Amino acid sequence: MTLAEIQTAFHALATRAADPAVRAEEFLLGSAELPASERIGIYADMYVWRLADSLREDFPKLAALLGGERFLELAEAYAREHPSDRPDLGQFGRHLPAFLRRFPARERVDLADLAELEWARSEVFLEAPAPSAGRDALASLGPRSFPEARLRLIPALRLLVLDHDAAALWRRLEDGEPAEAPRAEAAAVVVWRSGFEVFHSRVDLDEARALAAAAAGEPLSRVCAEFAGREEPAAAAFAALSSWLEEGWISAISTWPAGLTAP
Repeated sequence: MTLAEIQTAFHALATRAADPAVRAEEFLLGSAELPASERIGIYADMYVWRLADSLREDFPKLAALLGGERFLELAEAYAREHPSDRPDLGQFGRHLPAFLRRFPARERVDLADLAELEWARSEVFLEAPAPSAGRDALASLGPRSFPEARLRLIPALRLLVLDHDAAALWRRLEDGEPAEAPRAEAAAVVVWRSGFEVFHSRVDLDEARALAAAAAGEPLSRVCAEFAGREEPAAAAFAALSSWLEEGWISAISTWPAGLTAP
């Protein structure tokens, strides 16, 4: 075997790739006490355990819900489907929510939503910092400039629209309470970082649509229109915008058209 072939074979066996082309005995030495297949098995176990540890750091609530043995099984199945392909091991779990949607876990139907929430929390923790607009930023907008003004949201913010209330499940796990049976209901959750702390909060679906419009660069007239179904749309829109400012979700408010900058 050439050196390249040995390296390829070692990688396949050490990462437990499906159906490796060669057996360990063909290029590795063993002993009566520890055959070659068991020696490479030590590396394979360490590889899976390290990947599982990495996932556990980013998905602690998912790991707690599944338990150690079941979470290790999930980590190994996920690693086969999505081998670690980046120098930053912190990126290893980025496909786990989608993986759980394609191959639902047998325990619960809402695990993918919980994983998506936890991954969003990991992402915003590492996002670049940005200043937040002052609480009185809206007051500086006149009646003529308000409709066309646009919001710039902080980078450390994610908006999720999930099939289950993963935020309630996360809270019960955080408080050490037993998880309730999942219920299928659309739930919007905003995840953000303030300072060095990560938060998330469920919001109404119309507010989620308004926040999505703001993130897409739509003018405030379009953002506020999402509250048209409320009993008092103007009051609801103002309350939401004030809340976004209070929580630090808005980095800046621009009165210039999209794509243009002030001279």
